[in-house]
Amino acid sequence: MVNQLLRLCLLLTGLTSLAASAFAAPLPLVVALGEHKPPYILQDKHAGIEYELVTTALRNAGYEPQVVFMPNQRAQQALTEGRVDAAISRNGPFVSVPYIAYHNMALTLCERRLRLGSINDLTRYRVAAFHNAQRFLGPEYAAMTRDSHDYTEVSPQPILGNLLYTGRSDVVISDLFVFLGLTPQLSLPAGAIRPVCSHALFPPTLYSLSFRSPEAWQRFNQAIRQLARSGFYAKLARSYQLQDKQGHALFSPDTVVRTPPGGQRWVAPISASQPR
Repeated sequence: MVNQLLRLCLLLTGLTSLAASAFAAPLPLVVALGEHKPPYILQDKHAGIEYELVTTALRNAGYEPQVVFMPNQRAQQALTEGRVDAAISRNGPFVSVPYIAYHNMALTLCERRLRLGSINDLTRYRVAAFHNAQRFLGPEYAAMTRDSHDYTEVSPQPILGNLLYTGRSDVVISDLFVFLGLTPQLSLPAGAIRPVCSHALFPPTLYSLSFRSPEAWQRFNQAIRQLARSGFYAKLARSYQLQDKQGHALFSPDTVVRTPPGGQRWVAPISASQPR
């Protein structure tokens, strides 16, 4: 009788534990993402491709994401100091699988018909790039910046649009879709915004999250892989109209973006930014 009561107590304890775990509140996790850079981060709306990818994966992994927006350098410092649980980084002991690809490209006005076949070709033109571009785009690009007669790096990124559309720069270096997403916010005269041509001189930049916790790192990896298998990337691509002619998500780490010799033609705003 005593043994039966003991087994019954153990069974009830196990069932109680299972019920508690089933209804447990998701664990809070503070994650640092970049500041406003449409279409990846729409800071004022708490939306965007990257925002939705990260928050959906974290929720599927059993966490309640608490997103803070800050520049990359500050995010790295916050992660090191333990003020956030995860941040975009390629450094650290618990770096996730790549979950998104940015496409930094040389952008020109199509009407100029400039042909850019290599990074070295940029030395012939007035070039403006995003801040710290020479640190992220490889040694060949860094060497080009030293040889160039007219090269500058600017921040914030909307300045690049002003420089290109007003003719003060021949080429700007930016993520293609961030450039197109910011273009509608520029204060320019009517007719100043014209089609731009993209030149894929650099490989895509793949981004990962660095975690403080190995458990969160492992669970996020599993969740991102599951999202990729489930068609979530394709769903986001349709929602943000950011897919290639084969229907692949242009921001997926698995998608290769190629451009013809004369450049690929694009038109802002981002909602109408499919190749034409």
